[in-house]
Amino acid sequence: MAKLLPDLSGEVRRTTGYRREMAVLALLQRSLSDGYVIFHNVEWHSLYEGRDCHGEVDLIVMNFAGDLLLVEVKSGDLALCNGQLMKDYGLRQRDIGTQVRVQYGAMRQLLGKAGLHVTLSNCLVLPDFHLADTPVVSIPRERIFDAEDFPNLPARIENLLPLGVPDTVSERVKAFLSNHLGLVPDVATLQGKIQKTVKGLADGLATWVPRLQAPSRRYRIQATAGSGKTQLAITLLQEASQVGLRTLYVCFNRPLAEQMSRIAPGRPTTFHALCIDYYHQQRQTLDFHDPDMFEQASASYLQYLHTQAANIDLLILDEAQDLQPDWITGLLSMLVPDGRLYMLEDPDQCLYGRPSFEMPDAVRIQCMDNFRSPQLVCHAINAFALSRETVKSKSPWRGDVPTFHVYDGSEEDLLRKTEDAIKEQRSLGIDVAQLAVLSIKGIAHSKLLSLDALAGYATKRFTGEFTAEGQPEWTQGVLLLESVYRFKGQSASAVILTEVDFAKLSRQERAKLFVGMTRGMLSVSLVLSERSAALLAAEMQSK
Repeated sequence: MAKLLPDLSGEVRRTTGYRREMAVLALLQRSLSDGYVIFHNVEWHSLYEGRDCHGEVDLIVMNFAGDLLLVEVKSGDLALCNGQLMKDYGLRQRDIGTQVRVQYGAMRQLLGKAGLHVTLSNCLVLPDFHLADTPVVSIPRERIFDAEDFPNLPARIENLLPLGVPDTVSERVKAFLSNHLGLVPDVATLQGKIQKTVKGLADGLATWVPRLQAPSRRYRIQATAGSGKTQLAITLLQEASQVGLRTLYVCFNRPLAEQMSRIAPGRPTTFHALCIDYYHQQRQTLDFHDPDMFEQASASYLQYLHTQAANIDLLILDEAQDLQPDWITGLLSMLVPDGRLYMLEDPDQCLYGRPSFEMPDAVRIQCMDNFRSPQLVCHAINAFALSRETVKSKSPWRGDVPTFHVYDGSEEDLLRKTEDAIKEQRSLGIDVAQLAVLSIKGIAHSKLLSLDALAGYATKRFTGEFTAEGQPEWTQGVLLLESVYRFKGQSASAVILTEVDFAKLSRQERAKLFVGMTRGMLSVSLVLSERSAALLAAEMQSK
């Protein structure tokens, strides 16, 4: 397989022409022999008679010897006018032959100035156009590959540019082209593009799930992290709101409910919040320091539910794997006979070991497509066997393999390595406000979740205290410090998973790692003990 520079993650455009270009790129990467390197979207800038000239080469294929083949891809309909191939760009037409010649001349000039005397040739790929026997004056016919030639394109490319003999000049050519690629993107711009693209790609569940019709009107969506469950819930709530249906969205985590409250109609809430609200209505005193308080509140609320008439047309239960079966039963009693239920869950994120809720009449929808996590992070998740089934990476961002920062087991080294991970993420261009430091441990057992500062940044963290109304109290820092339990259902540009220390890679430990590693959209780092690193390495080697 050929190597791509840069990886596909750097570009997230979604035009038809770009998608066709990506199809050509994918075909060549998959089919060309090892040893070829494919550069794509190479911008060039040269001077001609004192004037600035700019352009972009779609693909450049390099062989072992450092020789280059420029590949121009033109999709869609073209026109032939007096032997000239023309491409319609709306308000004007462009002569493709002239464009190809200018690119060739500019690249030849740039290579010469760099002292790189390698063979340079070019070709034109028309994946949607049939030339037949029509003569083309501006470009030699043997350098044009149309729709009929497209299935054999890799062989044609290798015929034009044989693999050759390894030459040291190839590294200089690679460095030269890499400099023109701008391989270090602006992270602030990139994360906005990635977020927008991920949202667009992950709209699949939100598009087709609401169209399903089942006699039971019960739908159980078992989908992996980053598959678009949140977007599905928002779409369902919006559509129901527009036609005046009575809705209820219930999840397990308060931070997720608060996030949904900002972006979805209705009053998204948690089961515990419903219980506390009922307690307040009964004017009962709540002691949030009492470990049994929530159990007492839930028992009282469930008893109340069974005495009430159903009044909900659409019920969405998110994070259903973390809801107790009796909670689900109680909430179902609120649904009118012809109401719709959507249970959104991911068994791989079951952090509390809840038993599964049986619903034999529900239509079950499964999805293992992850649109959020970088491709190499998904590969690591699969290599560590953190999910029951293979997670399919659908993110446009390739990213990097998660970085391991191994500490010796002491609290001092844990702190040092966590701060090293923060500094590493900052050096990559991640804004501190877009970084989440997540502890595998809960507040009661964590060594870090009580810190007021990390790596010189004041921390934004839950203090463990609540207001009289049951609202959590937070510190006023900028660096988010949170437990993996509370951050489930949320995401950040970059995530540092810390205090990873276990003697056995149990199902619960896999779930915590899975939740933490699937929160980051651009980058993930792990701060873990020596024994945990060894267990993960052994798991990967056993594959």
